[in-house]
Amino acid sequence: MLLHLAWKNVISKKSSFVIILFIAFAIMLLVATNSVFDSTENGVEETFRNSFTGDVVVRPKSKNSLSLFGDETPVTGKLSKNPTISSFEDVFALVSSEPSVSAVLPQLSGRTVLHSSDENYVVYVFGVQAEDYLASMSSIIMEEGGAWAPGSKGAMITRDYAERLGVTIGDNVEFVVDAGLSSRVRAVPVTGIYHYSVENSVMDKIVLVNPETVRSLFDISDLASADSFQLSEEKEEVLDGSFDLDDMFGEASDLDGAVVEDVVEISADEVDAIMKSYSESTSWNFLVCRLSEPDKVNSAIKRLNKIFREKSWDVEAVGWRNSAGSTAFYLFILRLILNFGIIIILFAGFIVINNTLVINVMDRIREIGTMRAIGANKRYISVECMAETLMMAVVAGVLGCLLGVVLSVCVDRAGITISNGFLVQLFGGDRLVTQLTASNLVCSFALSVLIGFVAWVYPVVTALRIRPVQAMQGAK
Repeated sequence: MLLHLAWKNVISKKSSFVIILFIAFAIMLLVATNSVFDSTENGVEETFRNSFTGDVVVRPKSKNSLSLFGDETPVTGKLSKNPTISSFEDVFALVSSEPSVSAVLPQLSGRTVLHSSDENYVVYVFGVQAEDYLASMSSIIMEEGGAWAPGSKGAMITRDYAERLGVTIGDNVEFVVDAGLSSRVRAVPVTGIYHYSVENSVMDKIVLVNPETVRSLFDISDLASADSFQLSEEKEEVLDGSFDLDDMFGEASDLDGAVVEDVVEISADEVDAIMKSYSESTSWNFLVCRLSEPDKVNSAIKRLNKIFREKSWDVEAVGWRNSAGSTAFYLFILRLILNFGIIIILFAGFIVINNTLVINVMDRIREIGTMRAIGANKRYISVECMAETLMMAVVAGVLGCLLGVVLSVCVDRAGITISNGFLVQLFGGDRLVTQLTASNLVCSFALSVLIGFVAWVYPVVTALRIRPVQAMQGAK
């Protein structure tokens, strides 16, 4: 009976249709916008993960904002030399043993000047193991050449910088870094030219270089495992200083002629072992990890960080957004700003709806007074008004979600292309696409109901303050 009465009151007033249409319009915008940004979020995330961030990055703990590009603290805006991972062998072994981790890519990073002929460009060098890196980053599309041979020097650059510098496969490029009063210069041959599947100005500045060159550029101490090679006991005693100097010269006597010293010789196999340990250095800035189940990134990060804390290791695991640098951060902020704008529209709509409901209730004061005079208590009046408002909110929510789905499908099928570089980065591609999700529709509908529920409170409180006798007499 009560619901039937509430429904008759809703459909008998023109203002009810105005409220329903306004809420439905706002919900339609919310659904369509979030469908675009859901697609954008997935597009940007997929682009960054498959280009250079991987799924999870293990990095040294730092007081500053540390990304794969360096220190990007907003206050200073400075890109400094990255710290290296301490206890690297233990950290690498643990991360590699995780069942969810399918690949672990050690990486060195730094900012330098790329020089060729008369051209100079600031770029980011990533020291990586080339073949493993290319196998894990599917967004890197090789156009010419390929990875450098293991143990040799080489650099892979984007097509954009190859054209700017006028270089091709086999040409040398120079990397220059400031070393105080002088500069440190290293030259390496170009072994590969590539491009990323999605245009991005930041990723275009990444140059993939052999790790030894990066360590040399940034004066990174090249450490190797003590177990990487073995010497004889005699040679180890000489190296670690465990022998007695007095015994060494105990039988020595004064000689007029030249002193002949015994030379400790190291075999070719031992030299190869030492050089192998050099190529397997433990000096790295980051571990870029790929997961066998990328949708379980958060659980993998929590598990790794828990183990790191238990072992008191000064490292942490982070997701793609924290390791991608300021570009991903700015895109995230822009999305928040756009969503905040929609919230402002809804808030303004709430004020309009609330005022409309107050007017509706005030117009029904005589009716409400009569109902109370014949025995209807305040609770009955409140429930009836709430039912009316919620009916309008539910109808508006359903209508808004349906219109939002239609608008999203139309935008997706329209094939709207984007040429602006920044918008391409923002939307994760050169075409505007939408992605409808259940969570988007549920949240939008829930917001519609919430608006209706909150908007019901003040008008009813206003009406119930008036005494029945005054209401029946038409008092305001």
